[in-house]
Amino acid sequence: MAARRSIRDRRGRKKIHKDFELQLTSMMDILVIILVFLLKSYSTSTNSFTSVPGIKLPLSKTQEMTPDSLHLIVTPEAITFENGRVVEFLKTADALSTDQASYAFKPEDLDEGGMRIARLYDALNKAREKAEVLRAKSPARDEKGNPLPFDGVLAIQADKRVKYDTLRKIMYTAGAAQFRIFRLLAMRQDQ
Repeated sequence: MAARRSIRDRRGRKKIHKDFELQLTSMMDILVIILVFLLKSYSTSTNSFTSVPGIKLPLSKTQEMTPDSLHLIVTPEAITFENGRVVEFLKTADALSTDQASYAFKPEDLDEGGMRIARLYDALNKAREKAEVLRAKSPARDEKGNPLPFDGVLAIQADKRVKYDTLRKIMYTAGAAQFRIFRLLAMRQDQ
């Protein structure tokens, strides 16, 4: 019986080295690798284009992703810029009876001979000025050391039933506010 106790005692006792330390360097290496992987795979795009109820977008077979830009939505009820309603369309008798959108502007919403949408112009100008201030504060510079110029990209998500005249007024207004590049959004058509 004494022999059995000594064997059990020997098995139960484990030698602990006095200079034993927990190795954290390998654990830190693993955490750094995971962090780098997550940062590389994280998408930094600020665009979140979602389909708005009541809009029928045109179809497209392109696979390109839209670059970062400001977002303008033309619904049958109103024009929305960066999640804020800017202009509401008039409801005409034809539109109410046929359940179709009229896309007619109120006379006080238009200026410059009926071509420019005043409230949309003001909203676009504010957005451009804000972007220019942010670019001036940004450390990104061109080769001469000047702040990067305003790129003037506007993504337009419009119903496919929008009349050309309405789109022309919207694009004229955006051009007057120094937006020069237009991205007309469409739904991706599966092949």
